[in-house]
Amino acid sequence: MPDTLFLEERRRAILNQLDQQGRVTVKELSKDLQVSAVTIRQDLRALETRGLLERTYGGAVARIEKAPLQELSFTVRQSKRGDQKTVIAQAAAALVEDGYSIALDSSTTVFALASFLKQYENLTIVTNSLILAQSFLDHPTTQVLLPGGRLRRDSVSLVGQPESLPTVNLNIGFFSARGIAEDIGASEIDPDEVIVKRAMFNRCVRAVLLVDSSKWGQVAPYTLIPPEKVTHIISTDQAALDLVQHYRNLGAQVDLLTV
Repeated sequence: MPDTLFLEERRRAILNQLDQQGRVTVKELSKDLQVSAVTIRQDLRALETRGLLERTYGGAVARIEKAPLQELSFTVRQSKRGDQKTVIAQAAAALVEDGYSIALDSSTTVFALASFLKQYENLTIVTNSLILAQSFLDHPTTQVLLPGGRLRRDSVSLVGQPESLPTVNLNIGFFSARGIAEDIGASEIDPDEVIVKRAMFNRCVRAVLLVDSSKWGQVAPYTLIPPEKVTHIISTDQAALDLVQHYRNLGAQVDLLTV
């Protein structure tokens, strides 16, 4: 092509080639469209976010319809990627100090953090997780504060009444999500869970997102934390590096841990 195409024309050309061939590669597109491989990767990422293709190693394929993210029980989710959750939890615990007030959500990743917090004294924990609250029964110097609300059985959490959260200013909060994507931010499945998590998030001086590698590029129905409000992420080196770089470009600190 004699001239470099404008962005939308270029992306339309990518989709046309994908429609004809079923798959495209970054190398071939870069040569055909006369732009850098970095630009092509940005195009593929943007087109994937719009649901128009699925990225693969070195390129992309035509989109295959997927079933929406399903809500799994706490026990089932707890059994998945336990090695990643443990490493992430250890790193998160290092950010805490004696006497801190902390928000902890009802995710299994944040639950993995509970045992590592017992090295600290005089913590105040605000959580909507009944399982997490129960785990501190053997730690008398930790004060645990719960909201009211409806019992949500899938997450064993209390939801639906964010106004009942204790009015405590929180030094730090730890949150997880069902997905984190480029233009969506961190997202969750249940709207009532999101409302409570947002209320806790808004009380935190500092908030940290804990996500294992499977969460990158996933989108759930309800946005929990928009991209511009994501300031610190702890994940593993198996995360999607292009999305990691996107959040670093937005100014977020992203710590990638080796498992």
